[in-house]
Amino acid sequence: MASGFSGYDVIIAGAGPAGLHAAHQCERLGLSVLVLEEHAEIGRPNHCSGLISANIESFFPVKDLKDCIEHRVRGAIMHSPNGKQLKLEKPGTAAWVINRAKFDSFLASRLGSETEIMLKSAIDAFTVLDDRVIVKSGSRTFESSALVGCDGANSFVRRQMGVQPKEMLNGLIAIVDEKDDSKHVGMWFDKDWTDGFLWKIPRNQSTEYGMLGTGAKFEQLKRFFDLKGKLIKQGGVVPLGPPKTYFDRVLLVGDAAAQVKPWSGGGVIYSLTAAEIAADVLKQAKAVNDFTAGYLKRYEHGGDGWKKAFGSRIRTGMIGRSLFKRMGNTRLNLAMRGMGRASFLMNKLDMDFLMKK
Repeated sequence: MASGFSGYDVIIAGAGPAGLHAAHQCERLGLSVLVLEEHAEIGRPNHCSGLISANIESFFPVKDLKDCIEHRVRGAIMHSPNGKQLKLEKPGTAAWVINRAKFDSFLASRLGSETEIMLKSAIDAFTVLDDRVIVKSGSRTFESSALVGCDGANSFVRRQMGVQPKEMLNGLIAIVDEKDDSKHVGMWFDKDWTDGFLWKIPRNQSTEYGMLGTGAKFEQLKRFFDLKGKLIKQGGVVPLGPPKTYFDRVLLVGDAAAQVKPWSGGGVIYSLTAAEIAADVLKQAKAVNDFTAGYLKRYEHGGDGWKKAFGSRIRTGMIGRSLFKRMGNTRLNLAMRGMGRASFLMNKLDMDFLMKK
């Protein structure tokens, strides 16, 4: 328990991948943890696509994920506005298609009995004092040394800290009951439809269609792919451009911190990475009994901070996003033709914008 009062070392808002992995890492380091999740079931509702790069294998052996994996893909086929195609692929696995509800449940199953998870427990308010954080959920009050906001794109914790991402996009998903075991994701770029992109992901026993962009709507998604009949609708907000992520006794992790790839809207790998960094910093903070922003800033700016780990890739992606938004379809066709000429280099990049070693 946290020193000086009867409470937890860490309270985590949100039981998605960021929150559950942060809880596991805190628990591993000997910190007492309470996870507060607003929904009644872990992994539902689902707001995100389940396409995760092969870098997930850096965190978990594939054999541990076998119940979560629906399919694997080797690469992507990118479609430019004029109908030209650019094929990018790898000899092995470029990405795994994951069942996100099962993945979140897997992450929860790794937690020990010392970590408490309370469902249907949204945070209504919290107060940061000199020696603790007081968190209110419904009629209950909890105390901790630190609060970690892992509560998604519309993070209550982030809003209470007065910071916002640079941009918010709509991410829409339609799951159709049609088998597709192809090995490539389809991606369509067309400014007449969206300032993001549209996609098709083979999920083996089903097919996922999606759309990312400012003000994206399901009717647009259905028209583009000519979707008819029964489909499962999912979706949410995708935050781009991280704000400040550390404060007195408070850290932001994952979508709450907009630790998201600006070129795809995905963020699982970055969330897991940041969760581990946050846990390490909180362990250090407990050891010296210093949870001030001045100490917790190492989570963001330290030599082992998240900006050192992947911040430069987000910055580069945001520059690319800014250029992309200013492009019309003519310039976009030219840009994708240039990418085709450099396909030897593009094929060395993975979904997380890393060069393969």
